[in-house]
Amino acid sequence: MALTELEIKNAKPRENPYPLPDGDGLLLLVKESGAKSWVLRYRMDGKEKRAGLGKYPAVGLAKARELRDTFKRELAFGGNPQKRKKEERQEAARIKASQAATFKKLANEWYKRQKTAWSNSHREWVRRALDAYLLPRLGERPIREITSRELLDLLLEIEKDKPCTARQTKGVAGQVFEFAVSRGDADFNLALNLKGALKPQRVRHRAALTAPKDVADLMTRIEAYHGSVTVRMALWFSLYTFQRPGEICGAEWSEMDFGTKLWRIPEQRMKNGRDHIVPLSHQVLEILDYLKQIAERTGYSPFVFPGWRTKDAAMDRCTIRQALRIMGYTNEQMCAHGFRAIASTNLNEQGWNSDVIELSLSHVERNTVRAAYNHAEKLPERQKMMQAWADWLDGLKCSDKLERF
Repeated sequence: MALTELEIKNAKPRENPYPLPDGDGLLLLVKESGAKSWVLRYRMDGKEKRAGLGKYPAVGLAKARELRDTFKRELAFGGNPQKRKKEERQEAARIKASQAATFKKLANEWYKRQKTAWSNSHREWVRRALDAYLLPRLGERPIREITSRELLDLLLEIEKDKPCTARQTKGVAGQVFEFAVSRGDADFNLALNLKGALKPQRVRHRAALTAPKDVADLMTRIEAYHGSVTVRMALWFSLYTFQRPGEICGAEWSEMDFGTKLWRIPEQRMKNGRDHIVPLSHQVLEILDYLKQIAERTGYSPFVFPGWRTKDAAMDRCTIRQALRIMGYTNEQMCAHGFRAIASTNLNEQGWNSDVIELSLSHVERNTVRAAYNHAEKLPERQKMMQAWADWLDGLKCSDKLERF
C-alpha cells in the first residue's frame, strides 16, 4: 500500500530501524534516532540490492517516487545506476582535486623534494625562475588547465630580452609538469610540446689556450701579474687544480685536509650537488702554505681566497676573469673556465685514463654504482695524475726558474 505524507510525518522511531514500504521496491527507513531516508530495493544479476535515494524531508515523497522510476528505467535499458553514481562522485572528486592542484602547489612540492640534491647556485636559480617568471603568471592556475599556448606565450615574452633565461625557464617548467604527471595531477608534460618553439642556443666553446707553448706563455703572464697576491695565487690554484671558478673562489680552509693532502668540497658548493675530492699536489700545498703565512700577517678569514672588501666574504668569481683581461687575454682567447679545458685537453693527449680525468673534473657519472666504485677505487690514480699534471706544468718553464711567489 502506498504511503501518504501524513503517515511519513507521524512515523515514530522504535528500538530498531524499520521500513515503511511505498510500493515497487521503494521504502522509507525509519532509524532509532528518528532520521528517515529513502531506500530502493531492486534485483540485478539475480541478486537483491539496495540503493539510497536521499534523506527525508530533503527528498519528499513525490521526488522519491520520481527517482525510483528513473532508476528502474535505467535498469530496464541495461544500465547500472549505482555504478554510474559512483563514477560521477569519483569524477566530481577528481575535478575538485584538480582545481586544488595549482601550478604553484605542485612547483613548490617539486622544489622542496629536489632542492637538497642541488648546489646552492642551482637552487637559487630554480627558485628565481619560479618566483620571477613562472608563478606570477601560472601559479594560481590548476595545472591540468594550463595550455601549451599559455606556457609558450610566457616563454616568448622572456625570450625577447633573455633568450638563455627563456630556455632555462622552459626546463624548470618541464620538470614541474613531469612531477605533476607522476603524481596523476596532469596528463602530460606541456613543455614537450614546445620543442623547437624557442630560438636555438648558439653553441659557444669555452675560450682556452691548450697548446703547451700557449700554456707556458700563460704561466709567464701569471708570474708577471702585479695585482693582488691573493688573486695571483688563485690563478695558480686554478691552473694546478682545474676546478670551477666558483668552487675555487669559495674554497674554505675547513675543506683542506692537509693530513691526507685532499681538498674536500661539500655537495652544497658543487654544481652537480655531490661531494667532490681534489688530490693536492705538493705545488698546491706550497701555495696554500704561502697563503697561510699571508693570513697570519693580515688576519684570519675562513676563505682561502677572501674578497678584498672584507675577509668574511669569498673572492668574487668574476675576479679570475678580470685578472685574465688585465693580463692581456680577450674573451675569445681565455676565460676562467679555460683552465679546465687546458687540463682536459692535455691530460687526454698525455694518455691518462678518461674516467680519471672526468672524475677529476667532477663531471657527473649517471650510473650510481659505477660512481661509487670510481669514488672508492680511482683516488690513488687521481692523486698520481694530479701530481704529474703539476710537474708537467712546471716542466713547461724548465728553461726559466718558475716564480710563483
